[in-house]
Amino acid sequence: MDEPVVVFDNLPTSIRGMVIQGDDGDPVIVLNSRLSREQNRKSYRHELEHIKRGDMYNPDYIEYGGAP
Repeated sequence: MDEPVVVFDNLPTSIRGMVIQGDDGDPVIVLNSRLSREQNRKSYRHELEHIKRGDMYNPDYIEYGGAP
């Protein structure tokens, strides 16, 4: 597997990171630019595991609560 694209965004501090699908269908890891380098390293590894498991392609997968 190639390394996924990583982008930093000014997210609420309650969101450490997420995986989204890029325009080409490949996963993109979004990390929170408000957090420390160390926290972003942890978040990157966490999101990478979601990619490896294929969670982003599972319509039934919800990590934190889901829709309001």
